[in-house]
Amino acid sequence: MRVVVQGLWHLGTVTAACLAEAGHQVVGLDHDTTTIARLGQGQAPVSEPGLNDLIARNLAAGRLSFTTDVTMAAKAEVVWVAHDTPVDSEDRADVDFVTAQVQRLFPHLSAGTVLLISAQMPVGTTTKIEEAFRLTRPGVAVSFACSPENLRLGKAIQVFTQPDRVVVGVRDDIAKTRITSLLAPITDRIEWMSVESAEMTKHAINAFLAVSVTFANEIATICEQVGADAKEVERGLKTESRIGPRAYLAPGASFAGGTLARDIAFLSSIGQARGLELPLVSSVRASNQWHKHWPRRRLA
Repeated sequence: MRVVVQGLWHLGTVTAACLAEAGHQVVGLDHDTTTIARLGQGQAPVSEPGLNDLIARNLAAGRLSFTTDVTMAAKAEVVWVAHDTPVDSEDRADVDFVTAQVQRLFPHLSAGTVLLISAQMPVGTTTKIEEAFRLTRPGVAVSFACSPENLRLGKAIQVFTQPDRVVVGVRDDIAKTRITSLLAPITDRIEWMSVESAEMTKHAINAFLAVSVTFANEIATICEQVGADAKEVERGLKTESRIGPRAYLAPGASFAGGTLARDIAFLSSIGQARGLELPLVSSVRASNQWHKHWPRRRLA
């Protein structure tokens, strides 16, 4: 299948290289000429085990190439938007940057193309992009879909090629059929849902993980005061059948900005915009910020 992957930082480079390894004909697209030049030499823009070798092997096999030429989107059966959404120091995502890059594709998308969005953006963004496309190219049938990214630093290739499952939100059977074929060499474990549900699933997963981290750290803080061992308590939690051994409940450092913090910020903003009270979600960032000062409190 002919695929264009737009946005070539961590997520996009892994996506492009893994799709090429799966046998697809892949063009990686990015506006940054330096990034494209390095990728053309087999050098990924980020450190990820095995990624340089994967890029080099598929460049040599002719299944993978890189370009700044946005007109290449016209030849694609699937355009996979895989930008790493930038965030500022307050965990606010620069969604406008990503949507502006996607809009550069609009004049070049062919009828029948599937535009699959994995960049981390707030629920409702795919609809806004779709509406903007319909205004720009009325009557051109392009299918819009969403598959939330599931990137894991240090394990990105393994997670992409051996996923537990892949969440995909689609609008129509055209997108469903095309994406089924796209992912067939990788997995048939696809959780199909609406676009909005797929977008919301990513927020919910990361918010749950963020709550788990802050919960474990607050329990550890109490343990220090009452003579309990937080690691023993963790063991007690994870051997409870309703929780399980893989629960995100290890006390330790606060979570850093990026994936988890970005989705907490998305949900908080949605709540504020719609007049919703979200006391749990809104307290997560405050708890996490407080825990960042744990080393200083321990040394005091």
